[in-house]
Amino acid sequence: MNEFQYVPVTKLPSGLLLPEDSMADEEVLYKDQEYLKQMYPAKARLILALVEDRCDRMEYEGSPMFADYPDKETFLRVARDIFKMVNDGEECSEEVSCMLKQLIEILVLNECCMRRGRYKRRKQCFAQR
Repeated sequence: MNEFQYVPVTKLPSGLLLPEDSMADEEVLYKDQEYLKQMYPAKARLILALVEDRCDRMEYEGSPMFADYPDKETFLRVARDIFKMVNDGEECSEEVSCMLKQLIEILVLNECCMRRGRYKRRKQCFAQR
């Protein structure tokens, strides 16, 4: 007869409330990712910090990052901008520059993929309520 069930929730710094069980799973995943990112080479960690900062600025409701079919050019533009910041004035061979561009593109797309997954899980969680 009791139609309401107590679901423990966690309040995020943003004020968003999430069920604790989904938060616990996501927190374990986040800690694991952060631990493994510490093992990246120094330059890759620098690039990743720039990628995460740029993705932080793209993470808002209606962002192209969260579109059903995101535009590839948007992410490539982000990668090109980061490449210009990282490669500012440095002389590299064409092969090294090409590999660095590809690494940045991969990091951008991976970060966006992770954030899209988190966004969809949270959106789905609230849709069920």
